[in-house]
Amino acid sequence: MAKATKKKAKTSKKSARVAAKPKASARSAKPAKKKKAVRKAAAPKIDPLNRKGYGSVSPNINVSDVRTAMNFLTTALGFKVKSVMDTPHGIMHAELVHRGTTVMLSPESRQHNNLTANTIGNTPVTLYLLVENVDDVFAKAVAAGGKVTMPVMDMFWGDRCGTVADADGNKWMIATHKSEPTEEQMAESMRQMMQQAASAGGA
Repeated sequence: MAKATKKKAKTSKKSARVAAKPKASARSAKPAKKKKAVRKAAAPKIDPLNRKGYGSVSPNINVSDVRTAMNFLTTALGFKVKSVMDTPHGIMHAELVHRGTTVMLSPESRQHNNLTANTIGNTPVTLYLLVENVDDVFAKAVAAGGKVTMPVMDMFWGDRCGTVADADGNKWMIATHKSEPTEEQMAESMRQMMQQAASAGGA
């Protein structure tokens, strides 16, 4: 009887120890899986100045016919076509480039008051275009229909220039850099030019 009582006491202590141990949960039994970091593709950085496509100033010229203007710029002045926005109603926008400078062309629209120089009657703008050989480019511009408004001549600031007006009345001063005179030399050359002009006017 005493042995049975001791055996029962041992069994009770063992049961108590087992009961005292906390049961391992399903979560604690397995090592926690690390969540994979989701990497989002970085959005491309946008340059607010759009330097890869344009300089700081890109003139937009209203023309009566975009194709005609494009032909003059490419044939006579050495521009390259950059892009053309063509539609069933005609070209709405074109961009041409010359040594990194973009010139935009848009069709005249009297409804939106986007007028050509001819429609206005004149233009306050002269587009100054530097080229390798002014005499050669000037001759091409005249052959392509450009109207001479100033023949090619050496100017007091060191460039050799001539001016033509295109079919829409835009003035293109074509120039080649020939020398770099000092301020004193420029002043003297300008004085001589003014004196010659005055003499020609008096005659």
